[in-house]
Amino acid sequence: MTDPDTPTLPSTYPDHWDNLLWALTTDDISETSSLPWLPSERRAELGDFFAAPAMRASLENILRTFVESTSSRRLGVYFENLWTFAFRYHPQYQLIARNLPLRVAGKTLGELDFVVRYLPHDVTEHWEVAVKFYLQIAEAWVGPGLKDRLDIKLARTRDHQLPIIHQPEVKPLLRGQSIEIQRQWTLMPGRRFHPLGNAATGEDYWWADWPGFLRTFADKPWHWLQLPKQCWLAPCAPIHDTPPLTLTDATGAITEKLNARGPLCIAAVDKYREVTRGFIVPNDWASRAQLATP
Repeated sequence: MTDPDTPTLPSTYPDHWDNLLWALTTDDISETSSLPWLPSERRAELGDFFAAPAMRASLENILRTFVESTSSRRLGVYFENLWTFAFRYHPQYQLIARNLPLRVAGKTLGELDFVVRYLPHDVTEHWEVAVKFYLQIAEAWVGPGLKDRLDIKLARTRDHQLPIIHQPEVKPLLRGQSIEIQRQWTLMPGRRFHPLGNAATGEDYWWADWPGFLRTFADKPWHWLQLPKQCWLAPCAPIHDTPPLTLTDATGAITEKLNARGPLCIAAVDKYREVTRGFIVPNDWASRAQLATP
């Protein structure tokens, strides 16, 4: 039960346009060569178009209406909505299908995230997209909720999601919809969070249990915000209607949320500019995460 005298940890709001640009331009979370990553020039092509001030002025309200009309609060759905918008409004793309199901005799073999026509090359492309956030445990990378692991995600994309179009049962399904896929791309931006205090990494993103968090940040003159999932992408937007809390004031709110729901993504702001972000995890999170690693 929430203590009525405990201050509520302020949250912030997603800037959908900044999230769109982040989704289009952020580097993939892995550099493994075994997947067909979208080339950097294609990313720049997309980002440059939507980064133009005139595009934001004319399309920002349309984007907001589109993403906020979706009932699902899942981050993966939100990310796909951003890409759906990009494919619909970028002049070099034609969106053919999203989440295209592949079913044979009532059995679902899988689905294709996106099928698009890339007009400059006049080719049909299959895109597998995902947005991923992983915390480091030894040599492994696991999701905050312990239900996902980077190596497993990469292997599934390589071994199932991309090859599925070559299965004998799938080819006639695609032909029946007049789809002939000529090229495939993988796109997986995200962030990796290192254990707090691992200075050798040089990373800006960290995770820590509550005692470790206090040891590092107790003397910092920053204010703290909770980041809902749609704010995990671009740097968090300023807030004006609810002031963020100092760490002293935020302690009760943070510990209550940790006890109630587990890992908590937070950011520190200085004059409403984000200066650091990370996950505070329950004290037993690391031991449970080790059970999920090889």
